[in-house]
Amino acid sequence: MNVPSLQFLGFVAVAALLLGISPKLAWRRGVLLGANVAFLLSFAHDPRRIGPFLCLLALGFAIVKALEGRKNGVAFAASLAALLLGFFVLKQYAFVPHPLILPFVYATVGMSYVFFRILALAIDTYQGSLDERVSLVSYVNYTLNFACLVSGPIQLYADYRRTEIEPAPLDAPIAWRAVERIVLGFFKVAALSPLFGRLQDVALAGVVPGLSFADRTAHAALLLIVFPLYLYVNFSGYCDVVIGAARFLRLELPENFDRPFRARGFIELWSRWHITLSHWLKTYVYSPLFLALMRRFPSREAEPWFGVGAYFVTFFIIGLWHGQTATFAFFGVLLGLGVSVNKGYQIVATRRLGRSGYRALCGQPVYASLSRGLTFFWFAFSVLWFWSSWSELGRVAATLGTGAVVLGCLGTVAVAAPVLFTLDALAAHLAAPRMLARRIVASPYLRTAFATTLAVTVVSVEILLRAPAPHIVYRGF
Repeated sequence: MNVPSLQFLGFVAVAALLLGISPKLAWRRGVLLGANVAFLLSFAHDPRRIGPFLCLLALGFAIVKALEGRKNGVAFAASLAALLLGFFVLKQYAFVPHPLILPFVYATVGMSYVFFRILALAIDTYQGSLDERVSLVSYVNYTLNFACLVSGPIQLYADYRRTEIEPAPLDAPIAWRAVERIVLGFFKVAALSPLFGRLQDVALAGVVPGLSFADRTAHAALLLIVFPLYLYVNFSGYCDVVIGAARFLRLELPENFDRPFRARGFIELWSRWHITLSHWLKTYVYSPLFLALMRRFPSREAEPWFGVGAYFVTFFIIGLWHGQTATFAFFGVLLGLGVSVNKGYQIVATRRLGRSGYRALCGQPVYASLSRGLTFFWFAFSVLWFWSSWSELGRVAATLGTGAVVLGCLGTVAVAAPVLFTLDALAAHLAAPRMLARRIVASPYLRTAFATTLAVTVVSVEILLRAPAPHIVYRGF
């Protein structure tokens, strides 16, 4: 089943209606269980193709139950090793020996997100962070939650369990905001995403020998600028749809985006982009690694630099999570360099200027604008390896030439800096509580008209143009 799609919304509607039959917890858990299993089965024409997926789930549950009430470090380490090995084999990472690869096609949609949920649950169980033992039904409903199975967000077990027991409120205003969000998400994915995707295809196809220097420079800048916008509307649009849809199931999913391109640094960007993944890695990788380094090498002078190293390792892992090949390892290196250099710069600038001096510098409009431009550029440069390959990037670079590529990079910063600064200033202006513009934008009549316009556009794309279901970039994980 494609997400988002009208079929998916129909599936949500049926599940929501069934949930409304009875408020009893047993009924609610049973309906969610049936919906989650049916949704998973929709990705496999042959039920046997979900066998490996179910084996990963069974392994995870066995580990969780084995760790309940036990504080055995050796058993915990062995359990994590077994879970990691199973995941690497099923995702067919390049370093896995070929004899271990299963010789048939099987469903892997959402497996990376399920793996993170299982791993977090195992760690929380070992650390004694949970208030109760994990039942099989709650485990399956949590790991296979169909509202966020395909591409997240990554929810922690305690948060899911809270809304399983005490359903999130759903009154008329909340329901209408959820509808607005679903419509906006569909518009991003079905209308804006294909537009940016087509623009990128045109820019890439236009990289041919014989272009003028100005055209080569423009193509270099366009290839850098367009894909981050495409990725944002595609993934955030998907998140809007599933977060809005989950409210009708009386579930509350965590936010995954918070205006990421207003970030003034690479660390801040990742606190606004794919927030649940960043939070997961901060909780289960960065913080434990940072604390371990401080305990192993106690030094107040070196302590900030441990954070630099921990950041690099954490974001290198993010790159590896995105793919199974060496290309994604390099993607991880770029992400790690972005956050570690950002952290190192903060340390040096704070020591030289003092905390108040550094804050004053960050508050200067020109500095803030340049920071946004550089942050956007590094993100755009990093994700080149997210969608392309070494051979294709080599061809593009050779055709465009070094001068055009360098000038295109500088042009990306020059364009992004003032545009992002202006958009941020406009957003701050509209957010002022007494501004007439804010009251107009918040008007229910205008919001209804806007949502209706977007809905008509989406329906036109989906039905009248017979467009295929929109592609979600992160569905492959």
